[in-house]
Amino acid sequence: MLAKSHSKYLTKKTELKITEFFKTKTNYLGIGIKSGLFFGILILLFLIEILVFFLIYGSGASSSRIAELWYFDLILNYLPILIVGGFLVYQIIKEYKKQEYVKFKTNLITLLVLIFLFSFRNQLDQLIF
Repeated sequence: MLAKSHSKYLTKKTELKITEFFKTKTNYLGIGIKSGLFFGILILLFLIEILVFFLIYGSGASSSRIAELWYFDLILNYLPILIVGGFLVYQIIKEYKKQEYVKFKTNLITLLVLIFLFSFRNQLDQLIF
């Protein structure tokens, strides 16, 4: 009986409070590198999607009908951010469970920067290409 009540206190995990989150060291270089790398991966995934679509359907009436479907447009525009964002969310949860709060904070801010850049992707695509 005593062992059960004592083990409850041993397995209790410490939680990261908001004040501790802001006091945690921030790896700004890691945020910049990861944001640039993941945004480059997003652009590459968009180009791969377009290439695969062209190789499968070609250029003709059937491909234009498929491209006008609402769900295809949804997949084409948002699948890359779901893939990269899902990977970053997985990393965030993993680092939080390991209590590596510097990496947790770095990945969280990277995800926020990536979502911000994704909202301006059309303007950035026109600048780059």
